[in-house]
This record gives sequence, C-alpha cells and structure tokens, in this order.
Amino acid sequence: MKAIYTLSLSLFLLASCEVDNYEAPEVTLTGKIVDAQTNKLVESGGINAGTVVRLYEGDSQQPLVLNTLPDGTFTNSKFFAGSYSYTAQGPFKLVTSEPQRTTVDQDAEIEIKVIPNVRLEATVEEVSGTTAKIKVKYNKVATDQKLVHLAVVWSKFPNPNNFTFAGGAINQEIVEAQNLTAGEKIFTITNLTPHTKYYLRSSGRTANPGNYYNYSTPLELLIQ
Repeated sequence: MKAIYTLSLSLFLLASCEVDNYEAPEVTLTGKIVDAQTNKLVESGGINAGTVVRLYEGDSQQPLVLNTLPDGTFTNSKFFAGSYSYTAQGPFKLVTSEPQRTTVDQDAEIEIKVIPNVRLEATVEEVSGTTAKIKVKYNKVATDQKLVHLAVVWSKFPNPNNFTFAGGAINQEIVEAQNLTAGEKIFTITNLTPHTKYYLRSSGRTANPGNYYNYSTPLELLIQ
C-alpha cells in the first residue's frame, strides 16, 4: 500500500506540474540533527515520537514537515528550489532558537545543531544462554529537566524504539525520584531466542515538552 501511495503521489505531482506549466521538483535536500558538542548524530524514535523538521519556503506560514530517520538524518528528493527557513523539534534544545535560513538551488545538505536532553551509550556486558546484561551509560545534559525514564529496548528488526520492538521487548525503569544526572545502570534482558540476532538500543527521557526520548546508537546482539 505504501509503494502504491508513493507512486500515486509522484504521478500526481508530475501531472500537476504539466497542467500548471511548471517544472516538477527535482532537488534533493538532505540533512542531519547533530550534537553541537560531540558532533555525533542525535538518535531518536524515527516516525515514533522522533524528531520533526519543519521547512518554510519564503514567507510562507505553511511548513513542509519531515520526520527524521532513527539515526537523526532526513531526505526529501522532491524538493523545489528556493529560499527556506527551518527549525526542528525533538529530544533536544536548539543551539539557535531562531529559525535558520538556506537557499536551495541544487542538491544540498543542512545541519541542525542541538544539545540533546540526555546522552546515552549501551554496551553488552555479559551474555549467558538466553540472558544478557546491558550497561547503559547516561549523562543528563538538560540541567532544567529531571531524568524520568531509562530503558533498554530490543527487537529482531533494526532501530527498535520504546513503541515498536517486534520480536523483542523493553526493560524500562522509572528513575525520576532518584534525581540522576550521570552514571551507569545495568539492565538484564531475558528469554532471548537461541540462534537469533537482536538489535538493541538504550533510551532515556527527561521531563521535556513533547515527551521525546533520546536513544543510543544501535547494537547487534547475537544469541548463540
């Protein structure tokens, strides 16, 4: 159904361009959400409560809305050349609160600098049979927000998040009362299937507007 919808939309755009006598959009705009301090991509939930980028052409008040992929990148291959302002919402604070501007007259890339609410790193500490211990290193960067949740989520498919983890599960802990700022926690995940590859990420949420989650870079976990 998605493929049919995409094809229908493309045909509609091309037909509209022919009727209205203007060229179809051919510029590809790519971008990424980058941690201003570490220069790493800021992971999110993708289409599941992930980062949203809004672009405004000229003085238009109607945005073109893009969802980032889980790794913090985004692409639009049907983009009209022109002058745009852009902003983003997600598990972070923008380095610059004012909308940024760019002129797109050919394929281009934009970079949106942010400070994530919490930085996360996951490592596999031990695997024993169908049980694994995962170490989650966390650093709450948003000093004005409490750290509410920490979790490990795993799936048989890439880029699991707190809402989608087919073939896996989530081990989540409410930590708000602990007033955590930085440190490490061990999460134990059980009942894994032998001879199976899992994809794993740690997640964390501060008490932020929008209830966005930060995520670590994905790991692969192979159960023998």
